[in-house]
Amino acid sequence: MGGFLAFLLSRATGLDLFLFVQAGYLVLSLAGLAIVFAGTRRELANNPDRQRYLLLFLAALPLGLAGARLIPIVQDGVLAGRLTLGLVTSGGLVFYGGALAYLGALRLGCRFLGLSPWPLLDAVCRLAPLGHAFGRLGCFFGGCCFGAVTDGPTGVRFPAGSPAFLQHKTEGLLPLGAVASLPVHPSQLYEALGDLALYGSLLALSRRPGGLPPGRATTLYLLGYAALRFTLEFFRGDTIRGLYGGFSTSQYVAAAVVAGTLLVVTRRSGPSRQGRIRVRPAGNAASSSPKR
Repeated sequence: MGGFLAFLLSRATGLDLFLFVQAGYLVLSLAGLAIVFAGTRRELANNPDRQRYLLLFLAALPLGLAGARLIPIVQDGVLAGRLTLGLVTSGGLVFYGGALAYLGALRLGCRFLGLSPWPLLDAVCRLAPLGHAFGRLGCFFGGCCFGAVTDGPTGVRFPAGSPAFLQHKTEGLLPLGAVASLPVHPSQLYEALGDLALYGSLLALSRRPGGLPPGRATTLYLLGYAALRFTLEFFRGDTIRGLYGGFSTSQYVAAAVVAGTLLVVTRRSGPSRQGRIRVRPAGNAASSSPKR
């Protein structure tokens, strides 16, 4: 386990444990981002607007980061009863908020530049699960986003000082002198495997004869990841993610994403305004035929 290796390295070098934890998380997260960028660059190789799409990819990253901070800021502000500068400048990140903010920024950026959004959005969404799998490995390395306590064979223990250990200690679940958390589901690895399965599915569908129509990969990603995230949240044990009425914040977001995506798809699949027959007043023979 990454957290345990970081613990051993900190003991051997005398350096702070979380220097290794944060370094491992950062390296794996950046590796995932680099994979998505490289794959998008390759998929847009023959697109005449490739350079503008890639500049937009990079320019939208700060907005994605801001979106990743939004959910923790709101949650911390609700718990504290007020919003302070400290709550805004310190705290964690939520992938779901960052992903949605980033995709929204790409969509608006394409509209501003007069570009079709689908070459860029479809490429990013096809590759996002692969990059996210690396990010979840980083979460496992750092011990965040840990799972619920389990007696099953997949249970893992995180070392003293890890988020799981600190939560279990606060809840009074650990005996005096404990050096590791209780066994928990490796929910980070569950999600990494789910992301890889989603990536493989999107890749297989895209490689079928004729491929996927514009926008379909984006739609399938939004629906597929929402189903994955909603399910895996039941295996999570970190209370910091927010629980309201028995469901986590991300589960509410996933449900909203599914509803919004299906609404958009339904509206687009309906008869278009251009496809409806318009009846003009009689008396003008030249204009009495239906227009399409």
